[in-house]
Amino acid sequence: MNDSAPLDSPDDAPPIPDSTSLSARMLNVFATPADVFDEVKVSPPRTANWLVPTLLATLVGWIGAWLVLQQEAITQQISDLQEAQYQKMIEQGRMTREQLEAQRPTIEKFGKIMRQAAMFAAPPLAAVGLVFWWALITFLVGRYALGGEFTYMKAVEVSGLSGMLAILESVIKTLMMVAFGSVYAGPNLAMLLVKDFDPANLSHGLMAAVDVVAFWVLAVRAIGLSRLSGATFAKSAAWVFGLWLLWTGLWIVAGHFLPRLFGG
Repeated sequence: MNDSAPLDSPDDAPPIPDSTSLSARMLNVFATPADVFDEVKVSPPRTANWLVPTLLATLVGWIGAWLVLQQEAITQQISDLQEAQYQKMIEQGRMTREQLEAQRPTIEKFGKIMRQAAMFAAPPLAAVGLVFWWALITFLVGRYALGGEFTYMKAVEVSGLSGMLAILESVIKTLMMVAFGSVYAGPNLAMLLVKDFDPANLSHGLMAAVDVVAFWVLAVRAIGLSRLSGATFAKSAAWVFGLWLLWTGLWIVAGHFLPRLFGG
């Protein structure tokens, strides 16, 4: 006679987190993300977990873009950057000053149309792209590198809820851009140490990457990866921060060397 307890005894089963409302999950991800992601992992699929934060990110993006483009200092900064590019084209012999002045009305009209189109299209594209891109990273790393068992849509839910912190990051950057009148403003090291930011300057780009709020967002994404995969936070954070460092480094280096390579 076998008196041993069943392997799947209810006493040995992990506790199931209490079900919370969507608004509670969206707020709790700031304070107790591990609890939120534990609930997401064991709950039935919930489209609202990623759809509502994505819609909110789109709305915040629209408002932020409108506020930024209402600032005269910022629009002047954009115009100065465009003028600098035109001057480079003249110096390189790609056009003459006379040709530029003749084409300027058409260029300015086209530029205005493009800015308006970007202001409308960029926020939803960025919001959706961010959710599904980070979900893909979470799924691939969590399933195939860390050995977790979860679906891609669970990764989408975690990515969507993590995006609440990305929304906060967007709000902070927008407010700083408006306050300082610069498209380069943000909660980063460059804001503290660099007076005249140059995106083509390698050291400026590196300092801009040291962003406190961005690190917070990455840490929460690492918690989500850890909870879905069952791996330790240390391993998950190593993957998340490592991939972010690789991607950011490539962009900074490209922004520094590509203009020089092509005569910029």
